[in-house]
Amino acid sequence: MTIFATHPIVTSLAPEFILVLGGVLVLLLGLARRQWLSLVTFAVIALALITACRLRQYGAESVPQLTNDSLLWYARLVGLSVGLLILLVNRHVPEEGERGEFFSLLLFSLAGVLLVAAANNLILLFLALELVSVPTYIMIGLSRRDIRAQEATGKYFFLGAFAAAMMLYGFSFLYGAAGTTVLFGSGESLHTTLKQGGALGDTFVIIGLVLTLGGLAFKVAAVPFHSYVADVYQGAASPVTGMLGFVPKFAGFIAIIRVLSLCDWSYATDATAHNGALFWVLWVLAAATMLVGNTLALWQQNVKRMLAYSSIAHSGYMLVALVAGPGSGPSPLRNGATAVLFYIAVYGVMNLGAFASLAYLRKTGEDGEDSAETLDDIAGAARRYPWAGLALAICVLGLMGFPLTGGFLGKIYVFSAALSASAGTAGHQAMIILVVFGVLNSAIAAAYYMRILASCYLRKPAEGVTASRCPALRLSIACCAIIVLATFFRPGLLFDRSSEASVDVQARTSMQENNQSSASTATTFAGLPPQ
Repeated sequence: MTIFATHPIVTSLAPEFILVLGGVLVLLLGLARRQWLSLVTFAVIALALITACRLRQYGAESVPQLTNDSLLWYARLVGLSVGLLILLVNRHVPEEGERGEFFSLLLFSLAGVLLVAAANNLILLFLALELVSVPTYIMIGLSRRDIRAQEATGKYFFLGAFAAAMMLYGFSFLYGAAGTTVLFGSGESLHTTLKQGGALGDTFVIIGLVLTLGGLAFKVAAVPFHSYVADVYQGAASPVTGMLGFVPKFAGFIAIIRVLSLCDWSYATDATAHNGALFWVLWVLAAATMLVGNTLALWQQNVKRMLAYSSIAHSGYMLVALVAGPGSGPSPLRNGATAVLFYIAVYGVMNLGAFASLAYLRKTGEDGEDSAETLDDIAGAARRYPWAGLALAICVLGLMGFPLTGGFLGKIYVFSAALSASAGTAGHQAMIILVVFGVLNSAIAAAYYMRILASCYLRKPAEGVTASRCPALRLSIACCAIIVLATFFRPGLLFDRSSEASVDVQARTSMQENNQSSASTATTFAGLPPQ
């Protein structure tokens, strides 16, 4: 059964087409300055989510340039679900005359995230990543009438262009080595080429992979491409900052998983192998990202900058899971791919809830009313607005990895997967060191997270701070806090979906390696029952 009796590409990309066409519709409706544009946008995202579920249930015809695996389904489920929360948080942000442009850009960016997961071609992957980023450049400038927002837009745009050029240069090396832009396939593809004749030991292939990962490091805010994060997060409105903490990062990690799948994650089994250079690049990237993010956060008085550097540190934790690789079995305790997919979803909600809580607290300054930003602005907020202070505390404790929150499970999964990786090989000792380093960094992070909670609960209430009247913002804050707690007590739904997505990635690469075209054979090889 198909949803649309039309070309297979339209059927396979039905949710993405709905988002793009919905974005065009919202943009046109915005010319009339309608008040209910946010409701139309909400309906478009919900329809795309329902369509994705229907496609998952009934299937779609395969298209050579597209993937159709569980990782795509996971990206659609998480991206669109969190997208609904992002819309609720940002409903009050745009001015009356810019609502159409703002909400359409949000839809285009979400479509880009889904296309990143669907891409089976380097060109489509590059265009999808840019579709994620370009709308966010404009949304930062639209979010505030402040010179800081314009400065943040400029920095984000120029550094983003540099990262895109680096990534495209890396793609050119990979294309030169394989003679094709197709990522996976039973015929000629990058994956097939890299697995034959020791191509992974070729210097130009390694350069191509490193440059590609460097460009993607900008998307996930990893060192050394992290310098823009604090200024951009501070310059944008708090609700937009919550979006920036998830959408580009989610797309970046999906793309990194695809790129690492090209070499079957074999670098994680033996750090001394011919592709051990890739292992150490990721190892150093993870360690440096954790250290720089947490260290710089300790020096901040501005909560938005503090959470910005926290975002860098969390990218480091997720990179630890990618260094570990898929491991054995779908369990996140032994599978780095499952752990990072679980972690990024939980982190997106925790981060969004924290920035939504800041947006809820309004202060009056020289430039008019704006969201709270500094520790002084949120002083005593829990006394004056208890439920908002509680929601902020839950999200911050989740970011810290405190028990009874989803963030605690996320870190347990990441570090457990890293400890079980490369057992009995030369790389195992390096992974143990990386885990110890990550745990120490988590302890450092607790210091600045506790400063936020102490200011919120222990200090005298700040003068001139009020609460937002937007009902959608209040609803989103409550939803984020509930989800952070629910993922600890009932992690089954997210756990199952992330496990399924990671196993399907392993099955795909294993199928290509053995030149098997049968889907049932591939899933059986991965430890799943034939479908």
